[in-house]
This record gives sequence, structure tokens and C-alpha cells, in this order.
Amino acid sequence: MATVSYIDQADHGESGYFIRHNIPDLVSSLLEPVNATEGLRKISRLAQLLLLSNQIDQAYALLCAIYEHQDAILPPSSYSNHALQMGTRPFSHFWEAYPTYAYPGKAPEKPEDPGAVSARRKSQRWHEYRECTRTGWMLEHCNLPEPADPHKWRETDDEPMIAMCARLLAKDKTPGQYPSEQKMREALDAAKKLYARPQVPITEWKFKWDGNKTVRRHSYLLYRRLVVELAIRLGELETAAEILSMGLRLDGFNDVDGGQLDRYLVLPGIYDVLPLLAKRGKEGSPFYIETEDADTMVKDVKAALELRAREGRQWSLAPEKVGWKELLDRLAKGAWAVNRTEYEGQGLTCAEDILHSPATEEEIAEAEAKVGELPPDFKEMVRIANGFYGGWHFLGGGINGLEDIDLADDDVENFMWSMSLDLDEDVYSKVIALSPATECDGYMHFMISPAYWRNPGSGENFKDGQYPYWQWASWLCSDDVWYNFRDWVAGEVERVEAMVKKGRTMEDDE
Repeated sequence: MATVSYIDQADHGESGYFIRHNIPDLVSSLLEPVNATEGLRKISRLAQLLLLSNQIDQAYALLCAIYEHQDAILPPSSYSNHALQMGTRPFSHFWEAYPTYAYPGKAPEKPEDPGAVSARRKSQRWHEYRECTRTGWMLEHCNLPEPADPHKWRETDDEPMIAMCARLLAKDKTPGQYPSEQKMREALDAAKKLYARPQVPITEWKFKWDGNKTVRRHSYLLYRRLVVELAIRLGELETAAEILSMGLRLDGFNDVDGGQLDRYLVLPGIYDVLPLLAKRGKEGSPFYIETEDADTMVKDVKAALELRAREGRQWSLAPEKVGWKELLDRLAKGAWAVNRTEYEGQGLTCAEDILHSPATEEEIAEAEAKVGELPPDFKEMVRIANGFYGGWHFLGGGINGLEDIDLADDDVENFMWSMSLDLDEDVYSKVIALSPATECDGYMHFMISPAYWRNPGSGENFKDGQYPYWQWASWLCSDDVWYNFRDWVAGEVERVEAMVKKGRTMEDDE
């Protein structure tokens, strides 16, 4: 059976406008991490895509499931960062458009005055409408001042001028006021002329120069969400659906061009347009989700939400599931796949070369005589591989294992400035410094054995048996802290295997 998937823009930190996302990967983003906030955010995003696809029942079921389980999934300290705030956009607009769908949870004890809510929403909508009509933006970005005649668009084929006239005709400087129907209709006609000119999808677009002017995308010159709103206000819903469809097909959710999904979902009257868009299916929107797929998605994601809320993190790389031998073999295999060019430059010939030879018990004893008791998980690793090679910006330069291991010098406090760890002088003296295995961009590695670690009253919250392992480099914005050495290695396994799955290498990320 084929894996159920959907199209969306790339995840944070990646590039792409029309990327296929699999439901198993979405479920993993909820179940695997220590902090499930990002997984919940992705599920919230899926609910928005279901709304865009006019799969209202499925979107509502997903929203209710998130609401029911998110408090149990997220730690109490994360309450202010909940992935889903149902009273805010774009979901507040959904409740307004579909009052028959009961708002999940309890109603607020002191509900806000409906008149004040309506006034605030109208004000917000007008300000967002006005943002799309800024003619000063055209002067700043296209060196184009307002024309004396806003009807000039009829006699010109100059795309920036057509867009400028459309903005000018749609513009009203009086707060809360919209232009006359006649002006809005002419602005819509100007937009149609602009959009009728041929243009390739954004995936094929290359910025180019026409004389001394940069040729820009139509959606950059004139936000499509403005034109969709104009069509809605004029009662031309089929036109609104066509323009929205064109924007989704050519531009995707292009943040630069004001085409964010949540911006579309808060347009006034958008829920009268979405059924018309849905009739066009995938031909009308690359992001459309079929009803059968939507049912399967919601079923699988709801089950994952219930599992995470009931039993906590479901980590496939947990120590009781994956031993050090398998973990290191997977690290080497994935690292070779994504960083092969750099490794070959170091003289390595295969994945097995990345792992160092095992340390002997004598070498472990010598190291402990030098730095004190080593963390148990670290000793388990060096018995299988006494370190592994990394790269300039890969695996923190790798780890040299017991080679060159030593106690950190008196400057160690300068290498943990962002950790919020309140260490006393005795613990400072027990910080272990590990050396990178490869020439790298200044990475330094530190850890404090659980034998000497005392959990401070503030900062990072370590459980019994956990201890801090962290990396530092002068150019890093902050120090990443793990609760033991194995957690870092397992995290790198997850990272490289995700890159392999997506066909990416370190050269792509440079």
C-alpha cells in the first residue's frame, strides 16, 4: 500500500515550493523528539491544508484532537509556545465562518465583547488590504512613482506599470474605507491583464535583467491575495477561485510575495471560494488533498497524538532499542553518504574508515586515571569505536575518543556562557575536554561525568544519571547541550539519515 502523502512548501531550514511530505514522517516528528512542539506545528499546518482543500470535517477533527492532547504532549514550561492557539489566525476565521462547528474546550469565563472583536477584525483586515496597495513600495523596489493617470494600464504592456495602476485603483487612504465598486472592478481588470501575460512557475524562474530593470514575478508586483479579495468583494467567486488557483500553481506559498497559506485563509469570504477551488482538484491546486487521503491522514495523526499523550516519547533510537554497535554503524553509513567528498579528501575510502578502532580496557583505565570516572555511555562507545571522523562543519569535527582526552583548563567557563548552568568551583575542575578527530572550524567538546555532576537549581533540567555534554565554537550563536554523549550521536544519526532520505549532501547545504 502506498504511503499517504501531501504537497506543501519545504520544512524550516530547507528550500522548495512544492515538496512531497509523507504522513509517517509527520508522525515521526511528533513521536521521536524530546520536545514535540515542532511536530504539533506541522500537524497544525496539515489542518490548514485540509481547510484549503475544503475538507472541513477532517480539518475540524484534527483541530479537536490537537486541542485535546497538546497539553499532555507539551511540557508545562512550553504553554506559551503551544503549536496551536485556536483563538488566533487563521483558525479564528474558521470558527467565524463555520459557527456550527463547536469550539473545542471550554468557552472563556469572560468572553470578549462581540462588537469589540468585530471592530478589531475589520481593522486588521483593512490594514492587510492596505499593505497590498502600497504604491510607495513600487517606488522603492521598482523605481516607479505613481502615474498621473491611473488608467494608463489600458495602453501599456509594461508589467510594473500595470501593477502600479492596479494598486492605485484599489487604494483608499481613509482608514477602514475601501474604494468604490467601479475602482475595484477596474483594478481587477488591470490585474487580469497582468496575470494573463505568460510566466513560468517559480520553480523554473530565474531573475534576469531587462536593460537596467529587474524582471519580477507578477505576484511580486501585485500580491495575488489582494486580487482574490477584490474578486470576492465584487461577487466574482469563480474569478477569485481561478486567481487563487493560478497563484497556488505558479507561486505556491511564496512568503516573499505575500502568498502565505494563513494569509489566504483569513481573506474575508474565502470559505465561499474554497469549494469552487476544490472542484478543480489537483489540477486547480497542487496542495489539494483528496477526501479518502484526508480521512486516512486524520486517522493516523489522531492515533499518534493519542499515543504521545498517553505514553510519551516513542524514540526509535532509544538505548533499549538500538545498541552502540548498530548506532555507530548507521552513523558511519549515513555520514559517508552525505559527506563523502570531504571524507575522500581526508584519505578515507569507505564508511568503515570513519570509525576508529576500539579502545582497550587499559586505555580506558589510563584515561580515567587522568580525568576521573568517565560516563558509562561514553565508555560503552569507545569499547566499540574509540571515536569517529567528522568534517569542517560536520559532526562537530568528529571525536577523537580517548586520544588527547584531558581536564578542561581554567577558561572552561568561557566555553559554556549560554548554558545557564550554575556550577560551583569543584565541578568546574571536573569538566572533561575531548578533541575533534578532524581539522574543523574550531569545535570544542566538553562533558561532565555523572559521577561529579550536580544538577543546579536553575537552567537545564537533568534527570538522575544524566549529565551535560556540549560543543562550543567561537562563531556559534549558542551552545547546544545534550543530556549525555549518546543523545548527541543518536541525534546525528537522525540528521544524516534524514538527509540520505531526501537525497541531500553536505555540499548541498554549504
